Amino acid sequence: MSTARRPYPGLRPFSRDEADRFFGREDQIDQLLDKLAETYFLAVLGTSGSGKSSLVRAGLLPTLSYVALSEPVSESSGGSAEPRWSIAELRPGDRPFQRLADVLIRDTGMGRDCPTDEQPARIAALEEDLRRGSRALNWQLGVRPLPDGERLLILVDQFEELFRFRPVNAAGFRSSTQPTASADDTAAFVALLLAASSHPDCYVVITMRSEFLGDCSRYPDLPEAINAGLFLTPRLSPEQLADAIQLPVRLPRFGNESGGDVTDGLTRRLLIEVAHEQDQLPLLQHLLMRLWDNAIAKGQANPVLDETGLDALGGLSAALDRHADEAFAKLDSDQERTAESCSEPLPNGPRVNEASAISAVRSGSRKSPMSPVFLGSRSLPVPSPSGGPTAIS
Repeated sequence: MSTARRPYPGLRPFSRDEADRFFGREDQIDQLLDKLAETYFLAVLGTSGSGKSSLVRAGLLPTLSYVALSEPVSESSGGSAEPRWSIAELRPGDRPFQRLADVLIRDTGMGRDCPTDEQPARIAALEEDLRRGSRALNWQLGVRPLPDGERLLILVDQFEELFRFRPVNAAGFRSSTQPTASADDTAAFVALLLAASSHPDCYVVITMRSEFLGDCSRYPDLPEAINAGLFLTPRLSPEQLADAIQLPVRLPRFGNESGGDVTDGLTRRLLIEVAHEQDQLPLLQHLLMRLWDNAIAKGQANPVLDETGLDALGGLSAALDRHADEAFAKLDSDQERTAESCSEPLPNGPRVNEASAISAVRSGSRKSPMSPVFLGSRSLPVPSPSGGPTAIS
């Protein structure tokens, strides 16, 4: 089923174009706006499943389009306070400079005059330029300034990927001392972001799992920037969770003019169940997505999600287990072996090193790419068709 026809995203975070169905975080969005206007560098931290990526992507970013952080950027913008933004959104992976150059050229005003067929060459040139020093992006904004009245926001989602691609030793633990090009790239990339946040027209937002906060101490000025721009994503209150459960399905686009609904009984049961779950939001959104899909499959034009559907799925946690079993049953033998290898415990515990995991998966008989139907951890590494590290999110 098309995700455009679902009021709930499932396990993945909300995207920018789903802001209309993102509820429960209004007060926190205001807090993010205030802090970003003050510091130019915003660090949104939280545990896995706390909703930090959704808060930024479906909350902060869409709100920027109609809320001015401060005075208009330029008098030549006509004096209008209505802001215009170029947003460069990326996950750093093991090639942060390449990924930043790519989104700067493809998605922002820096590539506005570049024909599509010339973009690869322009991206490669910009990547090389960005490696020249910590103030290379500031210099680029001077040479190729943004259109009048426009600002640049760089969102580095899952910032911890910069730390998770370090090499591992024979025992399977990440090296903290071994010098590598990747480690050098991480330090240079961090310095580039910090310098960019000092430019008057550039803002930087990162999202990161809170357990990686200690890794930031290795990089000059990063702890200070995080301290100044820190936002620790809180759990939703019961009232906020109720809004996140009930309001999306009531939108007119998900039915006729009256939309669908969620019964009060189901809402109460879900509030009780998620109270005991750390990764409450992905599990909750996945369950609601399954309830919606099942109702649509039964021919309901305006689904009413209720406790009967919840019981049929076995509850909050069982719904995910059953969905994973269904997905696993659809895999061929090669895909089953890949799925099983990805599910094996790794010696590094919850802080998985994707590069080493991918290497293990690619060895021997574990070369088969994963089917999109596989449901794994939100940050489970799998081999991609292009051969680079990929994580299911």
